[in-house]
Amino acid sequence: MGVKEKLIAFENEAARHCTVTMRDGRELYIENCRCVKECDDNLITLTVYDMDIRITGAPLTLESFGVNGVKISGKIHSLTLEEH
Repeated sequence: MGVKEKLIAFENEAARHCTVTMRDGRELYIENCRCVKECDDNLITLTVYDMDIRITGAPLTLESFGVNGVKISGKIHSLTLEEH
């Protein structure tokens, strides 16, 4: 296996993991988010590798969505993981 193939395999394996960090119940950071399925003031649903993450709270704000992940702020009430 060449270097290029090893890098592709590493990238594919890394994308199977996500990291969720919560600070003070008011900020949530999620790495390796694939897409935002749903977004309103009280509910945000994100897709990561093989599951959805449902965040409920009031009011929720999707502050950023980029290469480094997703940042959500607001009073977070609950987080639910749902497998596909």
